[in-house]
Amino acid sequence: MRGAEEPREPGQLLGRRTNIMCTNAPTDPAAHSALQFGIDGLPIPRLRGRIHQASIAPALAAGVAMTLLAQDVRGSVALAVFTFSIVAMLTASAVYHCHTTSDEAKLLARRIDHGTIFVAIAGTQTAYWLLSAPDTVAAPIVTIVWLVTLVGFRHKVRNLTQLDSAGNWLYGVLGWSGVLLIPFLLGGGLVVLSLVLAGGVAYSVGGVLLHHKAGNVWPGVFGYHETWHALVMIGVVLHGAGLVALAGVSV
Repeated sequence: MRGAEEPREPGQLLGRRTNIMCTNAPTDPAAHSALQFGIDGLPIPRLRGRIHQASIAPALAAGVAMTLLAQDVRGSVALAVFTFSIVAMLTASAVYHCHTTSDEAKLLARRIDHGTIFVAIAGTQTAYWLLSAPDTVAAPIVTIVWLVTLVGFRHKVRNLTQLDSAGNWLYGVLGWSGVLLIPFLLGGGLVVLSLVLAGGVAYSVGGVLLHHKAGNVWPGVFGYHETWHALVMIGVVLHGAGLVALAGVSV
């Protein structure tokens, strides 16, 4: 006969299927929710996700405006791809951090959130390749970038759990493969090249701080994750500015 089920340890996952509870959450059953505590076991800061949520409308408005003001169709297509990819990432992030109502929804939203980071990287690279390189060079590279993105997205959506970090290294590899653009970006001047590199540094510094849980500016309000989100937005603005210059946007 089966013995009585062993009691769960404090903070143990609510169930294998959701797998998003923190491992050292309080024992109060009311606190046993990923909606109150992050995967690091700490209370979620009040501004969690709000930076990305507040950035959606401005990013969409600016992207549409710049797309319409580009000097040619190629520039418009590049800016449209960039805008779509960034807004997709920001929206997924806002939904995950601010608008999920159950542990199951939280896990699905987290998977999509992580997957759309690949989309943002691919969309940014696609835009730059379109505006800086001939089709014979841009087409095969953009194809490879999107194939890697599909693989990364699929992995995150199918396999991401609370403790899973497998595949995170691919963000950096895919993002910094953009150094292949440097010979082509030189034609756009040092300003554009500087904007691209500075944007990449902002993303990378943010990723390192996130990995090490550093940058906890205001505990309970603006934590290390908010620092990551702020640096993401700095990267977005810098890369967007570079694309505006390449596309010959006239304001």
